[in-house]
Amino acid sequence: MAKKDIELLEKRIELLEMKIDELKSIDPDIIEQRFKSIEDSLYSTKETLNMKDACQFLGFSQSMLYKLTCNGEIPHFKPRGKSIFFEKKELTTWIKNNGEHITGKTRETTNFRTKQSSSNEKKDS
Repeated sequence: MAKKDIELLEKRIELLEMKIDELKSIDPDIIEQRFKSIEDSLYSTKETLNMKDACQFLGFSQSMLYKLTCNGEIPHFKPRGKSIFFEKKELTTWIKNNGEHITGKTRETTNFRTKQSSSNEKKDS
């Protein structure tokens, strides 16, 4: 190897060592926060969310979200009857309606509860 090639390699090695030292000085918490920020922005661009994304979007635990889907209280769909998906727009609407999503099932349940509470009030009078 020529003397110039060796000098060039030595300079490149020195620059790499400096970059490694810079990386070592970065706080791991800062890196974690940046990754979290990137993850948040990635899932926020999705129109259809899986269970994990929906939990993060809504701030709910998985068990809470499963309960809401089982009871038909939150808009969702299961393309093959297995995995649960959510449309982000529907979740936003659901949130704005204070968690009351009006579907056929919910409307019937709401009407039943209203009728039932009206009957109970009449009985108490």
